[in-house]
Amino acid sequence: MNKVILHLIPTLSGGGAERQLSLLAKEQARCGWNVHIGIRRGGVHLDALKSEKIEIHQLRDFKSIDPRLFVCVCALLKKINPDIVQTWLPQMDVVGGTAALVNRVKWIGTERSSIQGINDTRFMAWLRWWFFRYADAVVANSSAGESYWRRVLPANKHIFQVANAVDVDAIRNAPQALLDSLASNVCENNILVVGRLAPEKGIDVVINAVKTDSLSNLVGAWVIGEGPSRQCIENMIGNLGMNDRVSLSLYRSDWWGLLRRAAALVSMSRFEGQPNVVLEAMAAGCPVIVSDIPAHREILNDESAIFVQPDDHLALAKAIESVVMQRDIARQRSELAYGRVSGMTIQSAAREYENIYRQVLTGVNE
Repeated sequence: MNKVILHLIPTLSGGGAERQLSLLAKEQARCGWNVHIGIRRGGVHLDALKSEKIEIHQLRDFKSIDPRLFVCVCALLKKINPDIVQTWLPQMDVVGGTAALVNRVKWIGTERSSIQGINDTRFMAWLRWWFFRYADAVVANSSAGESYWRRVLPANKHIFQVANAVDVDAIRNAPQALLDSLASNVCENNILVVGRLAPEKGIDVVINAVKTDSLSNLVGAWVIGEGPSRQCIENMIGNLGMNDRVSLSLYRSDWWGLLRRAAALVSMSRFEGQPNVVLEAMAAGCPVIVSDIPAHREILNDESAIFVQPDDHLALAKAIESVVMQRDIARQRSELAYGRVSGMTIQSAAREYENIYRQVLTGVNE
């Protein structure tokens, strides 16, 4: 399909949605789509996208639901005349979706979280529900997200699920990450935590687990990410006297190389959509310890991961200890986890999206 697609996303920072859009846009460009991306500001994925046949449009950096951002998006729509607009994350779902409706452009909204995440901000949830009623389609990346929108939107609404893609080859062949900024606490047994620094990610639970007596001389932690809780996490590490065992680093594009050095990747999220970081650890063959939530159960089972109840730092400490002390068993689980993710390619995801675009453009269900 040689059509014009405009993706709208607030930034190209190190988050999961931004990573998925980066992968998808590059594959769509290789498949012959005329791909445009509208952003408020850049981020770690910007340079990689610039090297592809993708046109990046810098909108004004207005936060929240700002009418001035709506005006910028409308001007962009008139300039490039896209066949389809696809919006990513709540701000663009509302602002970009409204602009698409006003300009009579086919519009696809995306759901990147679970029902808990959807209900977390009531005002934005209501706005998205209101506008998604008029979207041509809604695409979720998890069963929980798909089920939620099937429940609250009209029965004739096009609602799909497309799983997150994983660049398996690039992950498994990633060069060893440079550890200059992490060298102060490079331990033989370091766990890895990567993601947005926000309360829902449960990073406080991980730090409390590493603090327990059973792990005091055994394990350190690399925490990599950006977000609103950064100062709180820094304070927590300092107040607990953990600066020599927990390294807090800004998001870095070479973090995949750390997966070969880490004893395990830990994700203690209180809710998720479909977690990119966990999928990427699975692809690398790194053992994973995850919170027992539906989003993690959707991609893993008891044979391929260790599950821990959210907020239970003592149980997490035991899980970390078991991974470190029982390497062979941890390796067996990681091999099973790899088998569950090895087929989730970007090529497969791009084909699924193209089928959705075709249905939206032609009105024919496939």
